[in-house]
Amino acid sequence: MAAMQGSAIGKPQFGPWLIEQVESGKYEGLCMIGNDIFRIPWKHNSRRDLGDGDVKIFKAWAVVSGKINEHHNDKAKWKTNFRCALHSLKNFEMLEDHSKDPEDQHKVYRIIRPQKSQPWETCSQQIIPTTSSNYYETPYSDVQSFQNNTALPDQQLYTTVQQLNLPALCDLEISINYRRTEVLKTRLCSPLVQFHYQCDPSELRGQPIRFPSTEGLIDQKQIQFTKRILDSIQRGLQLEVNQYGIYGFRQDKCKVFVSTSDPSEIQNPEPRKLHQNTRELLLSFDKYIRDLMDFKENRRGSPDYTIYLCFGEKLPDGRPLERKLITVKVVPLICREFHERAQMEGASSLRNENISLQISHNSLFDLINSLGLPSVA
Repeated sequence: MAAMQGSAIGKPQFGPWLIEQVESGKYEGLCMIGNDIFRIPWKHNSRRDLGDGDVKIFKAWAVVSGKINEHHNDKAKWKTNFRCALHSLKNFEMLEDHSKDPEDQHKVYRIIRPQKSQPWETCSQQIIPTTSSNYYETPYSDVQSFQNNTALPDQQLYTTVQQLNLPALCDLEISINYRRTEVLKTRLCSPLVQFHYQCDPSELRGQPIRFPSTEGLIDQKQIQFTKRILDSIQRGLQLEVNQYGIYGFRQDKCKVFVSTSDPSEIQNPEPRKLHQNTRELLLSFDKYIRDLMDFKENRRGSPDYTIYLCFGEKLPDGRPLERKLITVKVVPLICREFHERAQMEGASSLRNENISLQISHNSLFDLINSLGLPSVA
């Protein structure tokens, strides 16, 4: 009856609804812990001690959004729908992830309240360029051929991605570490990101991410050498995301090294340096989907999809990331989503609520299109 009532009265806006639930005190572990900062229980569905209270907020959203009618007892789907709604808004910023804590699995978010009369802001509203805009203007030497050969995302693409509870192709989780200290972590939706430190703002393209200062570091030698690298970064590195993969374009004199495997697990490391003023493929979506197919058939281990970038020092070189002065980790969330579904439901079966994810495609883009997305021309 509650499920039918949820769909009958209309689906509420997720942002105001969630804040109301946080402030209601009706959910164990869901509460404000600071000024516009709240925590939310986030226990993995595979845990044996998962109880009804751990998924109460996820079920509540399934009820009011009408999804409970499709998934009466599917706790994993309730959580997926909730997570998608949460991540689709730029008004919630994750500050801490304790979902793997052995005692208290939870996440901490900040509320970024919209100004009066302003709507709650979705990621897709921020990342949809038009063919008439200059969003894709870059200093690449082959910029013209790039623009001609790369399909621009359109609003229908991202709208459909959200309807299917999938992250967008350009949905990235980015973290920056100065040795063991995480100095920045963010999630953004943009087909073009520029890591920089000191440069003319007019030279920046896409979504800029400025490396944080060394304020807060204690070790004086670490501060000295980190500052030296930061000063050499200037315009730094551009990351471009399109249907084929993620590309890097290194500018100025700071050397940048890249790996798509955990450097600590590479037996015979060979450092890979990005060439200056050259657009290079960092992560191939085609290779990822082939590896995911092999993973599905139990022919290999988990596919690599995380990009590790090291500024000013070689990577991989046998030394752990924690020893590196400046590292950046980039996770394409669409890859993580498919990987998590594989782990959650078994590598031999990838299934969505009403969409078969049996993988028989040669590219990630084809796989997403097979889920009902329109072609991007």
